[in-house]
Amino acid sequence: MTRIREFEERYSACFVDFGVKTVTGLIIGSMMGSFFLHGFKKWPMMIGGGLGFGMAYKNCENNLNGYLLAMDAKECVIKKQP
Repeated sequence: MTRIREFEERYSACFVDFGVKTVTGLIIGSMMGSFFLHGFKKWPMMIGGGLGFGMAYKNCENNLNGYLLAMDAKECVIKKQP
């Protein structure tokens, strides 16, 4: 039962990581666009959000795959119902 709880905690932490990194990328992109391009442009903000989303995705994928590959394969067998 604790393994399921650990997986749920890692999975929910991924959603928090997606939100934080995407919003941070959007904010940094909008600040860089307004400082260096002398006006509000949308493309730096979209690039920043995309980079944040991609970093969060890769981090979550590595975290979950590392956890799942470290588990014992015998515990993951689905038993047939009679």
